[in-house]
Amino acid sequence: MFIYIIGLEKNKKERKEFNKKNTFQKILTLTILFPLGYCILDGLGTFLDGIYLDKLELIGETASLIAYEYTFALYGLITFIYLKLKKEDFSIIREKTKLTAALFETAGEIFYVTAMSGNSTIAAPIIGSYCVLSMLLSRVFLKEKLSKKEYLAISLVLIGVIILALLDI
Repeated sequence: MFIYIIGLEKNKKERKEFNKKNTFQKILTLTILFPLGYCILDGLGTFLDGIYLDKLELIGETASLIAYEYTFALYGLITFIYLKLKKEDFSIIREKTKLTAALFETAGEIFYVTAMSGNSTIAAPIIGSYCVLSMLLSRVFLKEKLSKKEYLAISLVLIGVIILALLDI
């Protein structure tokens, strides 16, 4: 009987260790899949924006910006109602950082739509290279070390954007 109890305890420890490793692997997988999925969706959205705004001219700049602002106004209204229903204390005046971020997001959207409706062939790769800019800024401000492969990738992206810009002239 005592041996049986020791065996169960050993299995319990093994199961805990297995669950820890399994949880870590799930988290690691998600940390890789979420940014990859975001990049794919963002690239697809940029491609479709280029078609709608520049190539087919189905919707104009103004209509696109109004649709964007109405969408985020709707999200803001839904969030405000949710916060009021949850009886959360909320004041726009105390949320200056978030208000500033929203204003910069709106300004960024204006520049994005203007660039994509003008010449999406060169604007899309430049906009899509934000990952490279993030890497460079993390090196400058966060003092992260980059490997030679990462510097090579940054160089290739920048060379590609320059080539596209020169071919488009």
